[in-house]
Amino acid sequence: MKRIRWSFLSLLFLALPLSTAFAQTRRVSGTVRAESGEPLVAASVGVVGTALGTYTDDQGRFTLNVTGPVTLRVRRIGYTQKTVDVGPAATDVAVVLTRDVLQLETQVVTGTATTVSSRNAANAVAVVSGEQLNRAPTPTIENALQGKIPGAVITTNSGAPGGGAQVQLRGVTSIGANSSPLYVVDGVIVSNDAISSGLTTITQASRVIGTSNQDQQVNRIADLNPADIEDISVLKGASASSIYGSAASNGVILITTKRGRNGKPAFNVTQRFGQFRLSNKLNIRCFTSAQEAADAGLDATPFSPECRDVQEEFYGQHDLSYETDVSVSGGNGGTSYFASGLVKRDAGLEIGTGYNKQSLRLNLGQSVGTRLKLQANTQLVHSLTARGISGNDNANVNPYTVFSATPSFFNYNRDPVTGVYPANPYLGRFGDNPFQDRDLLSTPENVYRLIGGASANYNLLSSSRQNLEVIFSGGVDQFSQNDKLVSPASLYFEPADGLPGTVVDNNSSEITGTLYGSLVHRFFPSSQLFNATTSVGFRQGRKQFGQVFTAGQNLLLGQANLDKAANITAFETRTLVKDFSYYGQEELLLLNEKLLLTAGANLERGSTNGDPDKFFAYPKAAASFSLPWRPRGVDNLKLRAAYGRAGNKPQFGQAFTPLVVIVENNILGTRPALNAGLSTIKPERSSETEAGFDATLFGGRASLEFTGYRKGIDDLILTATRAPSTGFTTQVVQGGSLINRGYEFALNMTPVQRGGVNWISRTTFSHNHAIVTQLPVPAFNTGGFGLGFGATRIEVGKSPTAIIGRNGRDTTFRDASGNLVTRGTGACPAAPTTVSCGTFVKRADHLEIIGDASPRFTMGFSNEFNFGPVRITSLVDWRHGGDVANLTNDYLLDCCSDNQGTLGDTVLVNKIRAKQALRQSRAFVENASFVKLRELSLSYAVPHAFVKHAFGSASAVRVELSGRNLLTKTPYTGLDPEVSNFGNTNVTRYFDVTPYPPSRSFFFSVSADF
Repeated sequence: MKRIRWSFLSLLFLALPLSTAFAQTRRVSGTVRAESGEPLVAASVGVVGTALGTYTDDQGRFTLNVTGPVTLRVRRIGYTQKTVDVGPAATDVAVVLTRDVLQLETQVVTGTATTVSSRNAANAVAVVSGEQLNRAPTPTIENALQGKIPGAVITTNSGAPGGGAQVQLRGVTSIGANSSPLYVVDGVIVSNDAISSGLTTITQASRVIGTSNQDQQVNRIADLNPADIEDISVLKGASASSIYGSAASNGVILITTKRGRNGKPAFNVTQRFGQFRLSNKLNIRCFTSAQEAADAGLDATPFSPECRDVQEEFYGQHDLSYETDVSVSGGNGGTSYFASGLVKRDAGLEIGTGYNKQSLRLNLGQSVGTRLKLQANTQLVHSLTARGISGNDNANVNPYTVFSATPSFFNYNRDPVTGVYPANPYLGRFGDNPFQDRDLLSTPENVYRLIGGASANYNLLSSSRQNLEVIFSGGVDQFSQNDKLVSPASLYFEPADGLPGTVVDNNSSEITGTLYGSLVHRFFPSSQLFNATTSVGFRQGRKQFGQVFTAGQNLLLGQANLDKAANITAFETRTLVKDFSYYGQEELLLLNEKLLLTAGANLERGSTNGDPDKFFAYPKAAASFSLPWRPRGVDNLKLRAAYGRAGNKPQFGQAFTPLVVIVENNILGTRPALNAGLSTIKPERSSETEAGFDATLFGGRASLEFTGYRKGIDDLILTATRAPSTGFTTQVVQGGSLINRGYEFALNMTPVQRGGVNWISRTTFSHNHAIVTQLPVPAFNTGGFGLGFGATRIEVGKSPTAIIGRNGRDTTFRDASGNLVTRGTGACPAAPTTVSCGTFVKRADHLEIIGDASPRFTMGFSNEFNFGPVRITSLVDWRHGGDVANLTNDYLLDCCSDNQGTLGDTVLVNKIRAKQALRQSRAFVENASFVKLRELSLSYAVPHAFVKHAFGSASAVRVELSGRNLLTKTPYTGLDPEVSNFGNTNVTRYFDVTPYPPSRSFFFSVSADF
């Protein structure tokens, strides 16, 4: 391999022109300013058709040495690029750039070390600016991206503070493997793992002492500070993300944080104050008389005519939430810097719950001479999250579990004299009181995280026709997470298992390291027939995870230490995943930069594969062409097409059959576990083809993007049932496939742009349909709580998110004549009935597809109105279709002897009961379509004269009122159609089981620049 590398480099240098024609040069100087007259710092000024270029200084000035007449291309992030012809005698140039309000001039990632202008990009890459991201305060960046990216379905798993959301790009990408996109921050691959806390040890959601995917966990991308972000680029499929190999099947989200620019220090201080308020409640039955309670089979002794709104009492907190962001940026000479600090508190709806985060960031850039550029980026973050008890439970500890079985007149509150919480008589011997749990049970999660990266770019060779650059970059993402859950023995539900008092101490740590090396050659021949960019390099990755879980039961009263528990359960998990890849890519820009041709490949090996030394290829090819002729009103029309492959690596250990420790006759030994591995396992393979067009219309006042795609997923990793005679119950198998087909469009417009008044409108639309095309095992159901509530059906010819359930039942009898008759036919009436049809013979449920968890389409409507100093922004998120299994309603119905339960909506009760009588799972599988007002803000730029008078050194002040999730319109009868009891999964993300309720937020903000 070393010989190949040296041979390639030798050929590369030999291919360089050996001489350069000399001609008389002259110095051209100029300035670059905005329309307001403000000098633009760090604007790129390049000579078209050459490698010559420079950047403007803190006064917007630049200087270039050129030969003869030239054309300058001037670019600056946030502005529309401009080309300027400079005559053979001209020495001075003045350039004015206009604001790029529609983001027509972004840079699109095409390789590990290369980018291309969006004018030429061959893929549909969504770019969201930091300004768009931060219009309303959000818990995490996933929340801030909702409704802004075509092709992305972004769902919040519950309303609990601290995050917990999942992003799905262009449909289902696996059945059982990882579902999260790859996150890359400033070139460093960062973890988005969701580590279970061990909550199931208390709730018994999975009936284990340990951890579970029902622990309502938070995924770690929540640690990032949205205010630090310059922009986010989303590579939605393999045709764009293949450069990241076996980590990119689910797409890639590239996050670029802010940098400093030459100039005096620029300070920004933003202070926000606000509240989170309960946005929806269940319709819980109000018992109006003791007789009504008695008729329902409930103890009416404590009846009072007061109808308590227990949801408001429990989840009606709206304590002060706040956020303080401080940043400074600037630069001098060859040094640039950006530093920021964050202190954030999101108060929960329930007392004792909330999310606290503190973050520090320092980004430093240094130019050493004209050839070497250094960059270092560091973030240190701490978060403390308390999410309380929510989600599925089998210990009667979840608040909604208790509320569903307890009449509305019961008073849960602590006696102000004795301090005793009343026992709940409606849940048996160990009836729980959630108000006692709220005050005494603790669920803190402490996270400390450090993300650091550095890069060095050295220009080995530079001339007017070519340059050769070597780039080394790398970084480390390290975090530790401690979950300390304490459930005192004094809680009413604790003695139910005979071991009152539970403590969980779950310590997890993870280190992700990445190292890149790249060689990039850019060639601009004197013929100007084409520009060529060649890049080759390597990437090395390493991810190490460790977890020590310890649980104690039968805990001494008043104690929280593990050694004060009589029963101790402990386990340890350690994993190490390594991968290494080579990559190469060639880009050709031809026909006066109207045609772009790209081809490349990534060769990667990984330690989780059956053969860790085998390289797997992930090729890519793409082309775009800007038509030289265009219809009237069309400024630019670009056709594009792309193909690429990416992978989804196996999970750690799937290549092997684990060993279980046993003790026989006091002798320690091992035996194979019951789940067999697959020694030939390899990454799942995603192959995507996309095609579409981009159009710029009406003098840059509108842009339209359309993309159609086909994404095939092959070599699916599944689990098969094995005959007991084999010694195993299950085995990892590989070989299935599925296909996603869909289309997306984005329409951006400025319908009004006149003086100080303008209106910017953005609309996104996406549709995806997936189908399973091949399985190496018989069709099967996965996930859920039985067919009565629906389960995911994996079957050839069906959607991978199809929901199977009951739709009626055939009951067969033998009548008096000895004939077989079926209920609902002939003289045997349909259920419900008391008419006898003879002797019972058998029952058989009708099973069929009754729904689909995936939406039919999603749309986003974003608008920004500017009236001088006043700005109004809004975002509406529409998701049409998609079903949710509402088990929360079943909890409310599973009470009382009068058939109504504690659900207050009699019409809904009758509908559900009618479907239950007909054995229809549709009783609980509901349409989860919704329209949400995600964001609404009103801001005002304080007049400059007043700012100077009131704030002294401040240069600008803006005040703002903002709200999030203010309105929701949905036919869904649960708390929120956005819900996932099982956290982040590809196909079983549609179960609603007594979640933490949703909230809406209101914030007042003041932002000042100095």
